[in-house]
Amino acid sequence: MKLWQHMMGVAVLAGVSLPVWAAQGHSQDAEILRQGVSATQQLRGAPVRYRLPIEEEGMIVVSSEHLASDSSQSMSIEGKLYSPAGQLVASDADNNGHFLLEEPVTPGNYELEVRGSVLGSANENSGRYSLHVGFE
Repeated sequence: MKLWQHMMGVAVLAGVSLPVWAAQGHSQDAEILRQGVSATQQLRGAPVRYRLPIEEEGMIVVSSEHLASDSSQSMSIEGKLYSPAGQLVASDADNNGHFLLEEPVTPGNYELEVRGSVLGSANENSGRYSLHVGFE
């Protein structure tokens, strides 16, 4: 009986843990961001990665904006921009629901990592945000 309980515990743990292990670090499935305003996103506790395909040399500007109905005083958000080689090239963090990244870029696939946290009740803040992407 104890052996059966142990085996069932291992099976349940493996079924719950394996998808999480498989998902880490695989950004090829990341949502692609294009110039303009993204659909509304939600902070999930874990970092979220987005792909930014750059076709020509220029300046990229990426900013976040919390949902207008949410309190900005209870939303901490951070954005990090990674080069096609995987090196951190820009980062910004803010405790009021916004970040702003401005960086010269060359052609290639950049990645944006967004992470954050929400304080307060669900009535005060949902953790929802949108991303604004511009190229100059």
